[in-house]
Amino acid sequence: MTVIKHQKFSIFSAFFLLCMCGNVIAESIAIKHDQIFIADKGLVVKNLLTGQLNQCTAPPLLDPAGNDVSSLLATATDIVIKRNLAVITVHPADNQGNATTDTVTVDVSKCLEQKTIPVKECISTVDLDRGVLTIPCVKINDSIVTVSMDRRGNSSNWEVTFFQNNSTMANYNEDDDDDDDDDDDDEETNKSEQKKR
Repeated sequence: MTVIKHQKFSIFSAFFLLCMCGNVIAESIAIKHDQIFIADKGLVVKNLLTGQLNQCTAPPLLDPAGNDVSSLLATATDIVIKRNLAVITVHPADNQGNATTDTVTVDVSKCLEQKTIPVKECISTVDLDRGVLTIPCVKINDSIVTVSMDRRGNSSNWEVTFFQNNSTMANYNEDDDDDDDDDDDDEETNKSEQKKR
């Protein structure tokens, strides 16, 4: 009898884990692009590095259709950020005064301003007459630096003469690129699945 109960529990646990694998789990905070989004009876955004409040969520807060949803966030408890949208769990009261669970989608694109870095900022240059090579976007540990190299005599050998932080890349974060790529992959997967039907 104990073996059967154990097997039922194992089957239920496995089923529960499988169901959870494809779901996004919301928390009361979410972090994206150096911003902390806090859902706690409203929506607050702080800079991850400085802790300063970001005024990007000053009313009106708009949904993707442009409707003001600021007043709907008074019971906000959880948040998930996907692309430029925050999906926020709220608990409004129904006609009988009972709390229900619903979601509100808020456009938070003004909180996620990304620095655009032109390609020309990372193009290496070489002056063969002077024997100088400049490589502007070299990652060393967690920093992106500009490296200058001089040619040794008339040979094909080069030596690093100095490197310094690349100020153009100061706020660049590789994770931002990866996050956007994942979103595009999801769209492509969905499109290909729809074509099969």
